[in-house]
Amino acid sequence: MSLAAAGLWISCVWLVIYAVKYLSRRPKLLLPFSQSRRPSTEISVKNLNLRLKTEAFNALHDELSIRLSSNASPTMRQILLWLYDLGSVISVIGMLAAFSLLLSTAVTLSQDVLGTRHVAHQSTNTVAKRGLDHVEDTVALGHNAFTINPIIPGMTVPFSHLPLILLALGISQIVHEAGHAITAALHRIPMLSSGVSITFILPSAFVILPSARLENLLPRHRMRVVAGGCFHNFAFLWLLHLAAWSGIGSVLASLLFHDVSALGRIIIGIDHDSPLVAHLLVGTLVTRVDDVQMGSAAHPTTGNLWDDYLLSPTSAPASGWCVDKSILSKESGQAHLTASECVAVGLQSCFISKEDAAVQYSLYPGPIFIGSAARCSSSMKCAPSASCVVPRSDQQLVRITVARDYAGEDIVVWKGPKKEIWEQVEVGSLRPRFPFISQRLPSVASFFFEYMTLANMSLYLVNMLPITVLDGYQLLVTLLELLFSRASGGLGSVDLEALNNRSWPPHNSRAQRACRAFLSTSTLILVSLCGLLSFIRWTEN
Repeated sequence: MSLAAAGLWISCVWLVIYAVKYLSRRPKLLLPFSQSRRPSTEISVKNLNLRLKTEAFNALHDELSIRLSSNASPTMRQILLWLYDLGSVISVIGMLAAFSLLLSTAVTLSQDVLGTRHVAHQSTNTVAKRGLDHVEDTVALGHNAFTINPIIPGMTVPFSHLPLILLALGISQIVHEAGHAITAALHRIPMLSSGVSITFILPSAFVILPSARLENLLPRHRMRVVAGGCFHNFAFLWLLHLAAWSGIGSVLASLLFHDVSALGRIIIGIDHDSPLVAHLLVGTLVTRVDDVQMGSAAHPTTGNLWDDYLLSPTSAPASGWCVDKSILSKESGQAHLTASECVAVGLQSCFISKEDAAVQYSLYPGPIFIGSAARCSSSMKCAPSASCVVPRSDQQLVRITVARDYAGEDIVVWKGPKKEIWEQVEVGSLRPRFPFISQRLPSVASFFFEYMTLANMSLYLVNMLPITVLDGYQLLVTLLELLFSRASGGLGSVDLEALNNRSWPPHNSRAQRACRAFLSTSTLILVSLCGLLSFIRWTEN
């Protein structure tokens, strides 16, 4: 789906949402005593924000709070308290890591932009295109392996991945908010409401807790609630890594798919506007590309044969084809052509003699590749009436050998850069055992797993940045309050009445305010600087 088509669909969906909103409006009642009780679930639409807020889970949260009380299950409660204390430490480490990563990215971007401008100023007479091989397929914000690489559908990842990205982000948000809800239940803080929202196309989740009850908690307890969301993302991230390490995905895949990697690569998708759509079918097994076997049985120690070959530089085949001399002279119009005379027109391509590259012929490649012409290393290996020829290296002819229904082989001849095949055809190594299973399921599951990993990592790190609207700022406030209260008063200044009432008087000294302002402002400056430098780098590339 193109960007314009996606924009049209999104616009139509929002038009329908607003139409339903205005058609379902009810007149407001004039007398306040005649109004009914506020419903437990409400849906609101405002400024391209669709919000669903409900109290349906409040009773479940209250029940969980009772079950986790010290009287009901003291062992479970103590384990969870220790666990979320560990989560607080991990979240503080995440804040430091996120700030360091942001600072490193800003420095690297500054060096790249200033270095690029310096080189461009010194070599004004040289025009070069950066990243001619594989770099043009990715957008990297620096040479440092730990810099931030944004996921932008249609730019850094295929636009077709947008639904998977949004679904992974939505699930990760729910995991995040579950951390706040569970830690609030540990400290007997009720949940006022919860819900989900969609802003334009971005999903999010939320839980609403009473701020007064949260602020009256001891700093250590409040830190558990604030850090619970990011700790859940961190824990879920490691669960995903554990699942990948255990190999459970391969076990599940073996129940639904055959592994045909030893034979070749299965076509699981082709661009709808590709010329290959009419010649290659989804589900077809590709056994060879040119003379390179695509099956791992022929190359047991090699990596991804499909990617490696199609992204490698073009070279002439090592073996040629024996073509009858009468065909050579008939199709070329004379015995042979010189390099300047041989021009590929239409379906014809330039072939050269294996013995003398200056001897060239203008031939139709289809009958030679698909026919029964014998392969040869020189004309001596051919019959006396034939000559050994190969395509000229600049003709960009690619032979795709496929096994249709795993019986017999056909050859599809592609004329053009090899890389275009790699861009237009998606392959895999698994063939469905049942006809109702999609060929794309393994690749979709793989991409979704990757985006789930990235979404949880992003929520863990980004939410820990000390910016006012993020959890990191609240964690910084609580951490500074905890540190400064201990440093200033020690154990002798503890308010016993506050402890008995399970509340804590807020500490907000001048030093705390200065630290908060410095770290928050610094983070905002670094974020703005990274955005500006990324835009400059993108425009220059």
